[in-house]
Amino acid sequence: MHTPRRMNRPRRLDAVQTGSMFPHTITVYNVEIITDKDTMKDQLVNHITILRGVLVDASKAANVRESGLVGADAVNLFIPFDVKAVDGVTGEEKKYSDPLEFWAAEDKRGVWTMSVGGTKTHGVNGSCFFVKGVAVHPALDVQKIEMLYEHVYDITTIDMKDFGDLQHWEVGAS
Repeated sequence: MHTPRRMNRPRRLDAVQTGSMFPHTITVYNVEIITDKDTMKDQLVNHITILRGVLVDASKAANVRESGLVGADAVNLFIPFDVKAVDGVTGEEKKYSDPLEFWAAEDKRGVWTMSVGGTKTHGVNGSCFFVKGVAVHPALDVQKIEMLYEHVYDITTIDMKDFGDLQHWEVGAS
């Protein structure tokens, strides 16, 4: 019996054919609360960075199975060190900065960071979360952003893999 030859390779109908192992885009929010010295009112400042060329792996069930912990990370995010990072508002290129340096800097233009939970450095309240896809809302807080997008994640772990040909960060989030 003759078996027909496949004329082209199979592919998922809904798959985006990017040719990259880092096909996703995320929006990183470095959120800062600044107190106005004149009015003593808190002001929300979102430092928004768009990262193109990352891998978002939603694997809650697998993580729970492997670890046995119900609170295991819902998402693993892989960010190559050479990721393309741009300011969400201006489109200008940004460079990664260590969290302590980032939160201590007076001028945060041109830099971005990732940090776990809230950070208090030099009297600055800061936190970090990300949204899968492009989500630029300079004036909104995380609760409002969560109402607009399905995939909003708090960073729970950050591991730097600084060796070999594939230098990257592995970020756990829930």
